[in-house]
Amino acid sequence: MKTRFIVLSLVMFFWAMTSTAQNVTLVLSGGGAKGLSHVGVLKALEENQIPVDQIVGNSMGALIGALYASGYTPLEIEQLVSSNRFKDWAQGNIDERFYYSKAYDPDAYWVKIPLVQGKGGLKQFLPTNFVAPYLMDYALMDLFSVAGALGQQSFDSLMIPFRCVATDIDSSKLIVLRNGQLGSAVRASYTFPFYIKPIRINNKLLFDGGMYNNFPIDVAREEFEADVIIGSKAAGNYPPADEADIISQLQNMLMRKADYHIPDSIGVLIESKMGYASLLDFDQAERYIDSGYVAAIRAMPRLTRQIALRVDTVSLREKRFAFKHRLPALHFDTIVITGTNQAQAEYITKKLNPGKKFNTLSQIRERYFTLLADDKVNFIYPKLIYNPESEQFELHLDVSLAEKFEGFFGGNISSTAVNEAFVGIHYKRLDRIGSRIGLNAYYGRFYSSVQLNGRLDFPGKLPFFLGLNGTMARKDYFKNANYFYEDPNPAFLINDERYLDADFGHTFGRYGRLLFGIADVNRNLNYYQTNSFSRNDTADQTTSHLWCPHFLFELNSLNRKQYANSGARLSFEARYYEGNETYLAGSFNPKQDEIKRYHRYYLVKFAYDNYFFKTGRLTTGCYGEFSYSSQPVLSNYTATMLSAPSFGPVPEMTTLYLDEYRAFTYLAGGLKTVFGFSRKIDLRLEGYIFQPYKRLNNPGVGQQPSFGPAFSNPSYVGSFAVVYHSPLGPLSLSANYFDREGNNFAVLLNIGYVIFNRSMFD
Repeated sequence: MKTRFIVLSLVMFFWAMTSTAQNVTLVLSGGGAKGLSHVGVLKALEENQIPVDQIVGNSMGALIGALYASGYTPLEIEQLVSSNRFKDWAQGNIDERFYYSKAYDPDAYWVKIPLVQGKGGLKQFLPTNFVAPYLMDYALMDLFSVAGALGQQSFDSLMIPFRCVATDIDSSKLIVLRNGQLGSAVRASYTFPFYIKPIRINNKLLFDGGMYNNFPIDVAREEFEADVIIGSKAAGNYPPADEADIISQLQNMLMRKADYHIPDSIGVLIESKMGYASLLDFDQAERYIDSGYVAAIRAMPRLTRQIALRVDTVSLREKRFAFKHRLPALHFDTIVITGTNQAQAEYITKKLNPGKKFNTLSQIRERYFTLLADDKVNFIYPKLIYNPESEQFELHLDVSLAEKFEGFFGGNISSTAVNEAFVGIHYKRLDRIGSRIGLNAYYGRFYSSVQLNGRLDFPGKLPFFLGLNGTMARKDYFKNANYFYEDPNPAFLINDERYLDADFGHTFGRYGRLLFGIADVNRNLNYYQTNSFSRNDTADQTTSHLWCPHFLFELNSLNRKQYANSGARLSFEARYYEGNETYLAGSFNPKQDEIKRYHRYYLVKFAYDNYFFKTGRLTTGCYGEFSYSSQPVLSNYTATMLSAPSFGPVPEMTTLYLDEYRAFTYLAGGLKTVFGFSRKIDLRLEGYIFQPYKRLNNPGVGQQPSFGPAFSNPSYVGSFAVVYHSPLGPLSLSANYFDREGNNFAVLLNIGYVIFNRSMFD
């Protein structure tokens, strides 16, 4: 009798357990930035001890679901998606940091176009994405590789079994991703067409699963035989297309309408109310998370009625701890390069991991992004694949090389005479060393230049490069000064410069470079020492032929090549000049004999630019510059001032002859404040003081100048500008104050970059 009672009790216990056990699957929709509401849903479910046995997600739902399935807590996920680094990689903000390579001098290009030789000749390729995926791909590898090591055979091995969906664009079918690389699966599901570059998994080109099913309830039922479905809806179907809105047309063509209905008999729908938002509006992360939390709390009475079991906090914490305890350490012992030949793979490996001395992601992070900034590399897709036999990871890099030929187009459109066009072409080759040959040309009323350059890059423990640069350039201050306003300074000033420069250098990190070089420089100055001249007069001419050994040390993390608003730049430059100067007088000094002199002098220049403080939308920066030159006084005042170093913290100052900001030795600096209306629009206020050690006095035509008293007559600069950072370049409207005779104020409109080829004197 006692035995029968025990058996009956056990049978009733197990019957009770099985009759109340429920398989609960959480389905997370896509929705771009609004998909962050899923984090709030997870917070509410954990707080109310609602179990989640499996997760199915699409797009942003795949990302949030995979993080939770990999053992991240809702708080950890919230901290991640609310951070600036998440916004950076989700919005592709690495574009600003890598818009131009810090290894080269900047130029005025707006857009570069790969030139591909095909049957139809050279053709242009349109970009396949608007969001640069470099940071995203690296972050997904970092976030999911360790947990994904357990899920390489099946995502059922994660802390919570997981599935996500993607679209096979070739077969037009929905793909359920249930094993393999977890980060790659999330990346494929997250790839919204045209916004993010697609990737291949098992030789299939995959896009966002929302193209066919943004709310994969059917996948949850088929994959996990779900008894109860909790559906978190972050976005609805798109409104009808507008004939004047191409984005709405593309969205409706590409994304199939989803059925967001969940019958009461099989589950509960949690619908977050967030209003309209763009796909990339991640600045509202906290609001979206709160919306999801509120929606889940609102649905909690229905959830507690349908789901009988509860998971207490202690049990969930122990489950999460046990899962993380099983995870392997993230160390890699092998780097595998695909998409290149053996010699190219050797170059990439030496640049990324010279001497094979690194074995963690934190050790190679800087070198990885330096490799991405290499102009011979177009794209890298990284993966960490776990080898259970060695208990180490293999770092796999699928590398897409840049086209050998690229065209560059840009310049500046200005309300002054500084209009200029810029064109360039580069030929690049990658072997065991990297090589580049470039030709560029500027053409405008004020500035014209042609430059031919070549460079060889040698990777390794101490990477170095060899460069050769030939440049011809002209600055015509006469055409600039008389275009829209009268400048009382000498009106006819033409500066012609030609040089051949050989360089040896070393780049380090993402931002540093050391450069040693020697240049053969010719400069020809044509000028009048007075404004009172006619067409029958001839200009004075000062010609110099100099040898110029030079040295440059630079650290540059500024986020833009013009109008930066974050980062810093530190540079130290030293030059030595030796050679002949020849002065030939014009018609104002007809009896003046030709004068020849031999000069030896040096120049050292230090510059520091730093956006050091940011609070909210306000950024404060400083700029300082020190210059010392032992250069002797030349034959006359104008030639001497044209040869003197100049201070030009505002772009427009580099286009004007302003002798108030020229001196052999000076100290200058000031502050700048940037208010960001948005990520693309800045309001800038800048002020600077220029203090020469000794100013030159102008004794008159044909007279050799002399120095004035020390530390007298400082000059001031003020600038107010509104800048729109367009995808092509800056559009700026500025009002500037300069110390000069006549009109001190100027209002200027520029579209593009006020940047010129490097001079051996400026």
